Amino acid sequence: MELTNGEKKIIKYLKGKGYVGAEDLFKLFDRNEVASSISWLREKKLVNVLEKPVVQFSIGSEGEKVLSSGLPEENLLKLYRLGKNKTEELEGIMGSDLRYGLAQILKNGGKVVDGKIVLENEQRLTDHIERTRRALESAKGGKVSEEDVQLLKPRKGFISEKVRMERLVKLTALGEQISPESLEEIDEINQITPEIIERYGEGMNLRPYDPTLYAPRYLPGKIHPLSEFIAEVREVMLEMGFTELKGEIVETAFWNMDMLFIPQDHPARDMQDTLYLKGKGKIDPAMARKIRRVHEIGIGGSKGWQYKWSFDEASKLLLRTHTTVNTIRYIVEHPKEECKIFSVEKIFRRENLDAKHLAEFSQVEGVISGRGVTFGVLMDTLERFYHRLGVKDVWVKPSYFPYTEPSLEVHGTFRGKDMELGGAGMFRPEVLRPWGIKYNVAAWGLGLERLLMTVLSLDDIRDIYRNDLSFLKERKILKNLFES
Repeated sequence: MELTNGEKKIIKYLKGKGYVGAEDLFKLFDRNEVASSISWLREKKLVNVLEKPVVQFSIGSEGEKVLSSGLPEENLLKLYRLGKNKTEELEGIMGSDLRYGLAQILKNGGKVVDGKIVLENEQRLTDHIERTRRALESAKGGKVSEEDVQLLKPRKGFISEKVRMERLVKLTALGEQISPESLEEIDEINQITPEIIERYGEGMNLRPYDPTLYAPRYLPGKIHPLSEFIAEVREVMLEMGFTELKGEIVETAFWNMDMLFIPQDHPARDMQDTLYLKGKGKIDPAMARKIRRVHEIGIGGSKGWQYKWSFDEASKLLLRTHTTVNTIRYIVEHPKEECKIFSVEKIFRRENLDAKHLAEFSQVEGVISGRGVTFGVLMDTLERFYHRLGVKDVWVKPSYFPYTEPSLEVHGTFRGKDMELGGAGMFRPEVLRPWGIKYNVAAWGLGLERLLMTVLSLDDIRDIYRNDLSFLKERKILKNLFES
């Protein structure tokens, strides 16, 4: 029977002995070598391994505290000796500790008569306090008797209990029969290195390995699938020449809606769709005047929405309902700049949670602004972007958004399934002209979770956010899934 040097050491030590604790072996030999050798010797029927639970006691957090500040009954006894025996007065001094101290006094010969503590056997209480303190000192030192455990255990936090498994090892009859000659250690190679290969000769022995034996499955840590998907999308956008924007979660209705020509009586502003916050945000008065004019009477031939625009409504705070708020802020601040920008961030809607809807989700938004940006450019960009994510046969349908014209729904075939992917369109003049933006602006947005559901074969969108460790460990890497 082939034996490694580590296994030979263990057998020689165990010869003629009964059960020996693994902890004792760890003190004599390398811990990793002992653990590996015991496992192999057990597989070879040369040792028996007995595992039994061992309870360990140590001082608890409350026990540490009362050792330094005094037991409640100890502090109560000191006050009693100073003539303070009224429970009402003592409660003002000791607070909640009074009831704990009083409980021990009642157990050790004391009583309460007409709101006053009476100690008939003060020595009995003193002995109890000394016995309890000694038990706590023993627990702090790691050596606690069964009697001490019974004394301290009923008191919350005085003693801490932990259970560990103790492993005991003993040679089997077959192990005892191995001859001393078979246990002579040899020069053994247990790791192949370039240096070993160069000097390897016939006198050198390789440690035997059996590739057919069971080995535990290795499941390495993985990034959360949504984070990985966002990284994939971000990489695609950067490779297509886009620059990333970051925005704030809390916005004013002015930037989130009014700047995008969404009327103040639009359904998107209702509490059913938008999560409003307390307080008001600051709005630039000059910008507000321009937006008021656009909404009320229009600009450049537009008639606007023909209603009375409210500054108070526009200054309301909310959790952003889309990432387009990042886009409009950037192009307004850079009106003469041609750009390709995107953002991948959380947005919030007042939705009823179910298998298909969440109150918060991730959205990617891409925008192209500049000379020659046309509807054809938008369509070409959409196809290239979605093809990079594995979506084939991209097509569009007419739709409606207040801030784009034409407005589109984007559809595509992904993993054999036809699905709606997001919205797209060309920004309306009412959004661009007040700020002197002369270029066309094409934009599209995609909610990531629904596409990720198809990638991961999920039926419930909420499963993406559940901390299911088995799901996270077993899932495949997304790159492989996109390529399949």
